[in-house]
Amino acid sequence: MPSITKKVWEILDNDITIKKDLERGIINVSALSQYLLDEHDITGSLDSVISAVRRYKANDAIKDSFAEIQTALNNAIISTKTNVAALTLKNTQHTFQCLSRFMAEDEFIKTEEFRLLKYKHNVFLVVGMETLNRAEKFFSESIVEQQEAVVELIITLMDESWKTRGILSRVTNELSGKGVNVEMAFTIPPAIHIFVKQEGLVKAHEAIMRISGR
Repeated sequence: MPSITKKVWEILDNDITIKKDLERGIINVSALSQYLLDEHDITGSLDSVISAVRRYKANDAIKDSFAEIQTALNNAIISTKTNVAALTLKNTQHTFQCLSRFMAEDEFIKTEEFRLLKYKHNVFLVVGMETLNRAEKFFSESIVEQQEAVVELIITLMDESWKTRGILSRVTNELSGKGVNVEMAFTIPPAIHIFVKQEGLVKAHEAIMRISGR
């Protein structure tokens, strides 16, 4: 069974809103501790949770990590790609036979937006809206889910910033706190790719600008 301190710290690590409020000193530690007991599976007394929260708040390593992430994002190049569609496909031989034919066409060479991620049960395909009609015809029997009006946020990190821990978690937690659902996220050095709905673009961009200190 994990210690109370470890459990509390894991919860706080994954709640960027609470972390920020603790750092700013605008949250009541006793009230927060009671909230954690009420909302999470923590076996312990209120005093023990308060103690864990206070140690977390005073932990220099956590403060340093918070600052390192902000610096990494501040130095990053942040760009967006709009008019993107995402298709979830069945992970079958038929899908990959269709994919082979799709990529063999001359039109594919002209495609500006193309992402392919394979999971155990599904294949995730991202294409530009100008390519969507062709993709729908090729994969008509394989499509499990289709999302249009998706935006790709690209955070390109500089030099050693790529080695900074917790950047993706920090960003996705911030987006979640602002009500922006992350449709998909993955990393390919030196960039982080995050896909959100078109209507969430403004909030997402503002959130990333804020945590980067810009």
